Amino acid sequence: LSYFTSFGLPVTITRGSNNIGPYQYPEKVVPLFITNAIDDKPLPLYGDGSQMRDYQYVQDHCAGIDVVLRKGTPGEIYNLGTGVETTNITMTKTILKMLGKPESLIQPVTDRPGHDRRYALDVSKIESLGWRTEFDFERAIEATVKWYVENEDWWRKIKSGAAYEAYYARNYAGREV
Repeated sequence: LSYFTSFGLPVTITRGSNNIGPYQYPEKVVPLFITNAIDDKPLPLYGDGSQMRDYQYVQDHCAGIDVVLRKGTPGEIYNLGTGVETTNITMTKTILKMLGKPESLIQPVTDRPGHDRRYALDVSKIESLGWRTEFDFERAIEATVKWYVENEDWWRKIKSGAAYEAYYARNYAGREV
């Protein structure tokens, strides 16, 4: 924004909520849980799963950026999200249900130090430009699950690599509650 203020450069800023969808690296919670559930591996859920998130499908995020580019006011900041908060335990159980997997795959692990309890965005400003999310939580998770089920070759290559295995061990080994 400094270049907008100092030189009049037409700048807009977008802030996104937790994006989900195709090609998301499987270290992130939603693809991690989907791919682990497909393989009947534990889903390492931080704490009691009561952390709140606003899960937004990536296609909606991209559409929001396009609206801001075309209709946004220079110098303004626009939040992109659904405006709906969902707990991580709800997200986890939704994935398991869609894959026909048991809740016994949920493995509570100790929470990260300083882990944010809640990510929530007020999306009223971008909605005032006429933008609306097309994917509600259920539809976004369903589309994401479908993509990972249909694209195992992509994520299996990543998850079988030494760098990913080291990351997973570093972040989850020995943290079971």
